[in-house]
Amino acid sequence: MVDLLKDLQASVPEEKKQQIDDLLGRDELTEEKVIPNVPVTATASGSRDAPDPRETPGEDNVSAEVGSNDETDMIDEDLLEDEDSLATGFVGKSSEVQWLRRVRQETELRANTPAVSDGPYGPPGDSPEAVFGRMEAFKRRRQQQPKAREPVRSSTFYLDEATIEVDYSANPFELPSVNIAQTLVDSYMTTVQDTFPVLSKPDFKNQVYQYYESFSQGTPSAMPETWLAILNLVFAIGAKHAQMVQANWLVDGQDHFVYHSRAQILSLSGPALVSHPDPLQTQLTALLAFYFLSVGRANRAWVVLGTAIRYAHALGLHVRNEDPTASVNRKETLVHMWWALYTLEVKLSAMVGRPNSASDYFCSVPLPLPVAKEQLINEKVPSQYFEQYRAAGIHQTSVGISSATFEPANAGSFLKAIVQISIITQKAMVELYSVRVVTRSWKHMQESIASLRDQLEMWSSCLPSDFHFTRPNVDATLARERCILKMYHIGTRMLITRPCLCRLDSRIPNQTKASDDMNKTMARDCVDAAKAMANILPDQVDLPYLYQTGPWWSLVHYLMQALTVLLLEMSYGTVHFPEDGKEVTPSAKKLIRWLRAMKENDPLAQRAYTVAFELLQKVASQGHVDITDLLAEESASHGAAQASGFEDPFGPSRHDQSRPFSTGEHSQQMGQEGHGTHPAMFGFPSGQDEEHYPHPPFAHGAGTHIFNPPFSGISFGNMFSTVHDEQDSVPPNDDFLE
Repeated sequence: MVDLLKDLQASVPEEKKQQIDDLLGRDELTEEKVIPNVPVTATASGSRDAPDPRETPGEDNVSAEVGSNDETDMIDEDLLEDEDSLATGFVGKSSEVQWLRRVRQETELRANTPAVSDGPYGPPGDSPEAVFGRMEAFKRRRQQQPKAREPVRSSTFYLDEATIEVDYSANPFELPSVNIAQTLVDSYMTTVQDTFPVLSKPDFKNQVYQYYESFSQGTPSAMPETWLAILNLVFAIGAKHAQMVQANWLVDGQDHFVYHSRAQILSLSGPALVSHPDPLQTQLTALLAFYFLSVGRANRAWVVLGTAIRYAHALGLHVRNEDPTASVNRKETLVHMWWALYTLEVKLSAMVGRPNSASDYFCSVPLPLPVAKEQLINEKVPSQYFEQYRAAGIHQTSVGISSATFEPANAGSFLKAIVQISIITQKAMVELYSVRVVTRSWKHMQESIASLRDQLEMWSSCLPSDFHFTRPNVDATLARERCILKMYHIGTRMLITRPCLCRLDSRIPNQTKASDDMNKTMARDCVDAAKAMANILPDQVDLPYLYQTGPWWSLVHYLMQALTVLLLEMSYGTVHFPEDGKEVTPSAKKLIRWLRAMKENDPLAQRAYTVAFELLQKVASQGHVDITDLLAEESASHGAAQASGFEDPFGPSRHDQSRPFSTGEHSQQMGQEGHGTHPAMFGFPSGQDEEHYPHPPFAHGAGTHIFNPPFSGISFGNMFSTVHDEQDSVPPNDDFLE
């Protein structure tokens, strides 16, 4: 039509030319909304034959990048530009950081050019012509933008660019008091273990008890330094949780830095890349990744966890174990270790938008048995579980999901539920956010979204009854499990429906009504999921309750994921909620208020709040949204923060770069045996080791179930006299094992 009118212009009177100019100026005829005139589909064999675009519905005729994902197969900035860019790294379109970047782009774009078009978008297919069409469409979209896109690092709220300080002058063999140790281990086991069972709970707690008991008897057990590093990382994670719940026994809230430093000195330096993987090193590296996640270092957590998964692959944890000499308990412990790594990898990959290194296609390990740990220890596992679950792989979901509703609610079935929703999340990452998405049509994307939503609802409907978070449940002892599963469900729901949350109505020419209805339904579902996340939170801020009940190590991620969805909908003028759009604002305000409360004791929440509140003010000013109440609260909060002198403990000012450190020299002094990971991999600061610590002999044959004969003659100082507690005694064995 546009080309025809332009041809007619040359042969009509002057007054007709003006009428044609007026027609060409109308929105429905602008070139920006016309798909480039190139072949629009390609067969698997690369054939250029294609249906006539005028006869094919628009959703069949345009690449899936027309959705909110945009270009998943390219980057639009220099990630090697500076240290901040390197620290942030590549961030894919599944990350809420990219969603925040989109909000920023939308607000700035609409402020400068209110009538800007959203198109054009190229065709699907992987033929050279289709690729060229998408590239040309991308160039034209870029030309319409008033300025270059801001880098991803300007929208991130993670703290990877801030240094994690390691105190190399600390004595790595110093221990907290026995009461503090028990509190930290219990904190880890209560809030983390069932979700991330990389350790065997009874074995580890028994080892901790025996280690402390050996000190009280004056005959310290010789434990591997890797195990001591694991112990300190458990202490660090427990101390981070204690900081967030504001435990009154903490000295200054920075205890987790101390424990991390000890772990770093003990076994996180040295030639790890040339040492043989073993279970202890796998557990240690996985715990380090979890610690990094808990302190807001998403990029480092993803990198470190990839190393742990490499170790696990080398140990064969990803395949079925049919060793006839292995006990049921041992086999299931290894199964739990693998799935702990897998589920965390899926979560981190979605958070940073990167590929998953634990591919399902190379995995044959069975799902966790839905039994309690006590049954495994006593070898009392019902035979039907072996027949039903050991015969099925992870891809046979009909066995794994449909029968789950009849299973008991216990640690095994809880982990199994997390594994199953993680598998669905990973499918969403592949089908909706991988680089291959751009070669598929938007209709194909819609079919994938619908299928994934069905799988997600099947998962939730088939949970064990005591885990079902949508039904009334009086069992308060499982409230934490239900809250975590609900957050997993909502987060995955937003991830699946997010591609529809954009102005698809103005991006796809010749779209069918069914396609348009589908887009709007899924966009509303995405926003409804974000509102559901806000509804989980009590109306009155209660941080201890939230940190005890929810996944405290990733709460900021979940809240920011939901808040960003709400900000996106507000930036579009709540077009998907024409009748009740005002309901979006209260949910956004609620999330902002919770982040404001969380920031007082969590640097990650502090950064997230700053980024989110700035964007909310921009969105509100354009959409005429009243946030005067939030502005007044912010003013009062800012004054209180200045009075209290709160400072970001992760800030650059804490990093002392004045002490060079030789890794080789430190390894020689500490008697390292080759286990660990080079600190340069994780951006640790360098420093010089200034003293030789008392060092117990390394037990070469020691493993997680072996204790060596007691030894003496090594001076450790008084391990039970610390700044935390002056009067501790060793607890009874069952205190650590309960």
